[in-house]
Amino acid sequence: MIRDLQDDARVLLRQLSGDDPEEFLHQAQQMRERLDCLTAGLVGRARLRRVTWSRIGQALTISEDTARHRYTDDYVLRRLRQVSRLRAIPKSLSALYSEPSRHYDAAVPDDGAVPAAAEATGPAYNSLAPVLSMLARASEIPLQDLAHRVECSPSYLSRILSGQRVPSWPITERLAQTCGADPAIVRKLWETEQLRRRPPRSRVDDSRGIDSLAGVSDRAQAIRKLVTALRTLHVRAGQPTPQEICIRSRWRLQAHQVTAILERNEPCDWPTLVLLLGILGGSTDYFRPLWQAATEHPHT
Repeated sequence: MIRDLQDDARVLLRQLSGDDPEEFLHQAQQMRERLDCLTAGLVGRARLRRVTWSRIGQALTISEDTARHRYTDDYVLRRLRQVSRLRAIPKSLSALYSEPSRHYDAAVPDDGAVPAAAEATGPAYNSLAPVLSMLARASEIPLQDLAHRVECSPSYLSRILSGQRVPSWPITERLAQTCGADPAIVRKLWETEQLRRRPPRSRVDDSRGIDSLAGVSDRAQAIRKLVTALRTLHVRAGQPTPQEICIRSRWRLQAHQVTAILERNEPCDWPTLVLLLGILGGSTDYFRPLWQAATEHPHT
């Protein structure tokens, strides 16, 4: 939440160079809502640490009774639900703060959809926005001018930079180029956000009735499809870090191996791929033909 407020403040600062007062107010209201949610969470945490209602009221410049009646457990949990990746609302604050890992989703939902509440929270669910926002700030181009060059409205651009919207690739590419950056540096982030938001046409790890070589006519295409399928599988598995994958493999895989497999367009050996598929939940029946076409059959 704090990082989101920082991003909101940066977007507002950029908006002030424009001439749309309604956008300023919209952004300020969004920041106020986030701050209210953060305050509720901090009050809940303070209560668990046995801070009295009297001291909480003094800190918030409200009466003790107002603090007690406003910041009930239900209210705090409801406000946190608006800005968090909570799968289900815990029954108590102690359950939330004592075992948060049970309530937070690390993986992408099975249907590929992002909850409406999460979509509204912005950067907490969007790894692309902070990078685009940093590029925009570094360019020192006023928001209105930047929107004109990117060929979108200033209001839509501000929502992109705050993480409320994930732009199409053409807009992302133009934004990077206008800010003097290589679009390649944001391509992977953009692809990841698209995978997280759109239900896939078919599961790459489900071999039933799916031809993994459909549309593949040469080795280069097989390699591209293999890499894309692995990256998709990685996203669906919750994007574990190379270190986490190493631990789950009991150190049979090394971090540099995992990084190379997911980042480079060069297939690894089959035993290594089988080990990685077992960790990420992929189907060897689906991936074997792809791997064979990418490594053994340059011409098909």
